Amino acid sequence: MTQEEFEQLGDAHLQQGNFPMAKVQYEKALDLEPERILARYKLAVTYLEAGQAQKAYEEFHTILDFDFNFAPAYEGMGRALMKMEKDAEAEKEFEAALIYQPKMWTAKNFLGIVYDRRHAHKEAIAMYQAALEIKQADPSILNNLGMAYYLDARYQEAAATFQRALQMGGGTDKISNNLGMALSKLGHYDMAFEAYSRGMDAAKAYNNIGVAFMEEGKFARASRCFEKAMEMQPSFYEKAKENLSVSNRMLARLPIIQQQTLLRRDPMCL
Repeated sequence: MTQEEFEQLGDAHLQQGNFPMAKVQYEKALDLEPERILARYKLAVTYLEAGQAQKAYEEFHTILDFDFNFAPAYEGMGRALMKMEKDAEAEKEFEAALIYQPKMWTAKNFLGIVYDRRHAHKEAIAMYQAALEIKQADPSILNNLGMAYYLDARYQEAAATFQRALQMGGGTDKISNNLGMALSKLGHYDMAFEAYSRGMDAAKAYNNIGVAFMEEGKFARASRCFEKAMEMQPSFYEKAKENLSVSNRMLARLPIIQQQTLLRRDPMCL
């Protein structure tokens, strides 16, 4: 087989998620032609997807011996460093990628994630917005932008961004959960429950609403929601049971008059 045929076979395995077989084929292609940059890049990707971040980093770095201007190699090194929780080093690699390919939206998106991880949410927002200028209406970037708004306590903007991500065809479960969190912070609990329910079963949705009430100090209402979650799945929903115990303890610590007021005012979850 030729280098091209080995690489094509590797591509087929990579698309199927068969990383060990893809790795074998890319290595055969590189044995015949070590300077085959795209094959080496895809070999590095197989290491990254298989959780071998250090090996991935080494392969991405080797590419620079053949082409110092290959921006995806810098981005790949950044991704590998993020896996190794070396965010400061990863940030430099993503910035390098953008020097050689200024419109590389994926590098901008990863930079936003790095900023969020070190709590620089405003910088993250700016970076996600820059990525969206290139890759418009991308659901994954919109979800990241929504989370940056959420972490920056800009809940209205977060909710609007998550809704847009869903409209653009984003994966329902994760984004719906994030939308539910933002709507809960805005006090729109009925709408939050609907959002949660799109991506999970009713018991988990009630549990999540209960957590939101508990964070707001609405312990009586939180307990009602945890009880509802346990009614929906009494056989195994241990998390709701734990949360109910915490909520009841917090309620019991309040003065009797305040307890009675909360119980009278919040007789139901929703």
